[in-house]
Amino acid sequence: MEVKRCGGEKEFLSADKLRIRENEIHIWCICWPEMTDFWKNHEYILSEQESEQAGKFRFPEDRMRYIAGKLIVRILLKRYLDVETVDFSVNELGKPYHKEIAGKQTVNFNISHSGGIHTGGIRCRNGYRSGCAGNGRMPDYREIAGNFYTAEEAEDVINEGPELFFQYWAAKEAYVKAIGIGLGRGMDFFSVRNGGNYRKRQERPGWHLYPVKIEGYAAYVAAHKKGDKSNEL
Repeated sequence: MEVKRCGGEKEFLSADKLRIRENEIHIWCICWPEMTDFWKNHEYILSEQESEQAGKFRFPEDRMRYIAGKLIVRILLKRYLDVETVDFSVNELGKPYHKEIAGKQTVNFNISHSGGIHTGGIRCRNGYRSGCAGNGRMPDYREIAGNFYTAEEAEDVINEGPELFFQYWAAKEAYVKAIGIGLGRGMDFFSVRNGGNYRKRQERPGWHLYPVKIEGYAAYVAAHKKGDKSNEL
């Protein structure tokens, strides 16, 4: 599996038709506040339901963050699929996916955000999810680790500091999103120590963690790949 950083705002604006191979995951890292005029000028791409949802946000920043995330997904899919419009549906877990188009490859997508960064990812067919966490100030990170991490992970964070806290958080978020359970169940039923080689009990086999380098952020991709035992959760 190859995780490729495809670029930021400049590359996103200039990209035309895009291609992805079966064994690739493409990651786009967009600083959305730098492109406010672009999002405003392309709101017409949103669906009626998305536009209605955008109007419900109280604060302009939250509204623009939501619009940017939706537009990133729609614009990237249009370029990868080489189509003018993309129609979505949701699966049994409530996750959106694009409806199949005759003669076009099926790709999975995911959007994750932290602060002013949206990470958008594309993969051909097989499932994946990403997690992103900003390496900012969080005075109570030790307490959070004690409540959400395994005992061994919490001890690691106490010994190593906040940078490891964010690394663990991004990896765990990617995994729980990948298996479709969200954060409500907690994150102490599995471990991401040493790249995810240890688990308290088998949850769903075949998911693997891949780090993504983004300056100032911790980011991971959880991808499903049959037959590969490295970094399996």
